[in-house]
Amino acid sequence: MENSNIHLKSLLLKTDIAFKALMQEPSSVELNEAYEQAKTELDTYMVSLRNSLTQRQKLR
Repeated sequence: MENSNIHLKSLLLKTDIAFKALMQEPSSVELNEAYEQAKTELDTYMVSLRNSLTQRQKLR
C-alpha cells in the first residue's frame, strides 16, 4: 500500500502543478493538454485502485 500512496501523491502533485500553471495562462493549449493528461492519469489510477480494493474485499 505504501507504493500506492507514493504513486497517488505524485499524481496529485502533477495534477495540482498542471492546474496552477493553467490558471496562470488559461488560453494556453499546451497547458490545457498537460492538465487534461494529468487528470486522465489520476482518474485512471483511481479506478485501478478502487478495483484493486474491491477485489481484496471480495477475497476476505
